[in-house]
Amino acid sequence: MNLSRCLAALALAFTICSSAAMGQEELVIFDGRNALDSIRAQGVEVTPVATGGIALRNGLDDNWPGVHFTGLWNLGNYDRLELAVRSTSAEPITLYCRLDCRESDVSTMDGIITREIKLAPGERAVWKVELPNYLNWETRQKLFAMRGKPGGIKTNDYSVDQKIPFDKRAITAIRPFEVQNQRQDSWILEKIVAIPTPSETLAENEFLNWSPEKFFPMIDQFGQFRHKDWPGKTRSLDELRAQIEIENQELDERQPVEFDEYGGWLNGPQLDATGAFRVEKVDGAWYFVDPIGKLFWSHGVDCVGHSSAVTPVTDREFYFVDEVPTSRQSQSPFAKFLSTSRSSVNNYYVGRGEYLNFNFSAANLYRKYGEDWKERARELARRRLRSWGMNTFGNWSDFSYIRNAKTPYVATFSVSGNAPAIEGSSGYWGKFADPFDPEFAIVVRRELERQKGETAEDPYCLGYFIDNEISWGEEGSLARAAWASPKGQAVKIAFVEWLRERYDSIDSFNSAWKINLESWNEALEKPLQAPSNERADQDCNEFYKVICERYFAEIAQAVRECAPKRLYLGCRFAWTNDLARAAAQKYCDVVSYNFYKREIGDFKPVEGEDKPVIIGEFHFGALDRGLFHTGLVPCEDQNARAEAYRRYVESALGNPWIVGTHWFQYADEATTGRFDGENYQIGLVDVCDRPYPETIAAVRDVGYKMYETRAKRATAR
Repeated sequence: MNLSRCLAALALAFTICSSAAMGQEELVIFDGRNALDSIRAQGVEVTPVATGGIALRNGLDDNWPGVHFTGLWNLGNYDRLELAVRSTSAEPITLYCRLDCRESDVSTMDGIITREIKLAPGERAVWKVELPNYLNWETRQKLFAMRGKPGGIKTNDYSVDQKIPFDKRAITAIRPFEVQNQRQDSWILEKIVAIPTPSETLAENEFLNWSPEKFFPMIDQFGQFRHKDWPGKTRSLDELRAQIEIENQELDERQPVEFDEYGGWLNGPQLDATGAFRVEKVDGAWYFVDPIGKLFWSHGVDCVGHSSAVTPVTDREFYFVDEVPTSRQSQSPFAKFLSTSRSSVNNYYVGRGEYLNFNFSAANLYRKYGEDWKERARELARRRLRSWGMNTFGNWSDFSYIRNAKTPYVATFSVSGNAPAIEGSSGYWGKFADPFDPEFAIVVRRELERQKGETAEDPYCLGYFIDNEISWGEEGSLARAAWASPKGQAVKIAFVEWLRERYDSIDSFNSAWKINLESWNEALEKPLQAPSNERADQDCNEFYKVICERYFAEIAQAVRECAPKRLYLGCRFAWTNDLARAAAQKYCDVVSYNFYKREIGDFKPVEGEDKPVIIGEFHFGALDRGLFHTGLVPCEDQNARAEAYRRYVESALGNPWIVGTHWFQYADEATTGRFDGENYQIGLVDVCDRPYPETIAAVRDVGYKMYETRAKRATAR
């Protein structure tokens, strides 16, 4: 296309975009029949399709084969792009759509967003590419230490903004593409349409354009976003307290009939009663067995307590209305809910010393119940779980809520962070503990000794999660981390001794690894980078397995010795690999995973192993209840969230290895973020302690019939 034609096309596109935005009409960006010379191909063969659209077949030379649509589109009043696509490949494919705006910086990828879709062979789909909202730039710069911002705008995992925000009011490129995989995949792009934002939503989101002077304060006395309304929002103290009687009546009326005193299957088979929880396979499916011998499936929730909505206020005092105390000098009766902290992860507050938090969860319970709020909140939580068809206090629940609740629970503690680390390792939550260091076993036994007289003898305790989401890395990575550790590292000493047993001399080792060490002592003296070649990779993978087995074996032995009636529930895998999984399956009574997925019916253990599995965390969230972030698995609204809950737990009930699911978490996180910036709508109750009715209905429906569901589905596989 020549320059004059290009400029004319851009001007026309901008005029059409602007008028369409004002009229709130769909905007057709590509109708499937545009001339081929208006599309820029990159590493693909493009041919027209007789029925409309273009067919793309990847070449083998470009890393990102696809097509580019360029122009200047003002999509400020549009929600999303919809791309009609169809796979014509014999294998599953993953397509990506990259959007650039006028201010994008390709060197840093700031001001650029990329979304993906997975297609099965032959699958046709309408690919919905959400357009993030644009927030007044001066206002946005004052919003920090939170992963989601007003309008559903997301920062990265470290709660840090891009330096240049994506601006949908000036989109300059739409680039659907695939990553090169040397398969010459093929697919069809039929249409690209921009879908307008409903006019009522535009009106509701008017605050996105406000200056800081108008926007702040943005959080009310209850911890809710001030500039938007939603069903269930608490607007007064009277409204907050009115929920007490409403819920009391519901909890009295709704009770599961299939639960025994532990929440086990009252009318199910009678097995041996041992006075403690154990696991057993029955009719081809794994179960817990409760202390009185009934089958038990753990339907639980994490973080039951009154600290979910604790949020930093230091340097952000202007976020909150005057009723919220943000200083130790405050004379407010709610100043007792202030606390100090130095803990932060990947966040604005890292390295800034002591900062001040405010606990909206506790403050609202105090408002609701008065001086005896703690006792009433604890009793309410116990009643809620039973009435909701749940039978387990999940991880990190406040022990004051668990004690005397006569409800099963899991206990937890960490070795990582309390024992010497492998210095060459890294991870989101910290370095990996060194299981060869003598202090490792000492820490495990010390923590278990503290459980004596409490959880170790309590029949309501299922067992122990020990550690959480530790970084196992890729196969071989921990061995490489040991090699990269400094002098004196216990795991490094063990690795060198292991290598000396495999190689008869330093020369044969040097030849195998293709390195040049003068002696084994040189390997021990300083951090070294392990090479990547066939023999080095093999050795690192094999010693990685040794590290994994040492980790699980040490803990398993300590549990057997110190708390023989309790189960070892694993380390709550989030990032893992088959070598680490196999080691866990060898030594744990139950292997735990935090699985943030839509469903888990197809989960299987590592081949050759058969151990029960518990899901320590999962959740879904939406943006229709005043929070700024959906959490890790987004839903369109509360009805979709409830359906997602039902689908996930029912898929687990149909899986013969899975013996429980624990939702993360009991109450929403703070609107303005916790210690690491998370501010997810993931609670079963909101910041004002009001249950989400749609989700609770699904929790009850699944929980009340879970034993019948499992008996039918898990044994039919």
